[in-house]
Parts: sequence; C-alpha cells; structure tokens
Amino acid sequence: MWNTKYGHMNWNTQVQTTITREEARKYAQAYLDKAIPGTKADEADAFYGYYTVHVQKDGKIYGMLSVNSYTGAVWYHNWHGAFVKILEVE
Repeated sequence: MWNTKYGHMNWNTQVQTTITREEARKYAQAYLDKAIPGTKADEADAFYGYYTVHVQKDGKIYGMLSVNSYTGAVWYHNWHGAFVKILEVE
C-alpha cells in the first residue's frame, strides 16, 4: 500500500522522505509499547515510501510492522501469521 514505486497509491516520488531509519524504529517502538508491551522494534529496513521493522519478543522474531517514511504512521502486519524463518538468497 505504501510502496511509492510499485504500490496502489499514486505517490509523488519526487518528494524526499521525512522520516529517518532511526526515527522509524522509534515510532515502531512507541507503537509496540502501547499495543504489544514486552516486544522490541528491530532495525528498520528501507523500501520505497516505508520502512519494515521486525518485532522481537524474548529474543526471537515475533512479527512485523511498517512505518510510513513520510508521515511516521505505523501499520502492524497481523496477516502474516507466526514467523517461521528467513531465507537468505544470493
């Protein structure tokens, strides 16, 4: 939805993003502190128009959320189900 290159929204990609990677992590953590206490926001990975953040609980990946890189809005990904594993591709 927030992907400014391939998403459904008609975004003006000429505009510079206003949220930094660290700010995105802070927005994510503030959301998690209220919505899912006891979880931690991992590093923010940049995509077109948003950051994706893994949510950690007890040292393991628990979930995922996105932070809009223009507004700071947080969108928790509740449709993924339980985390299984990350595949590294060369």
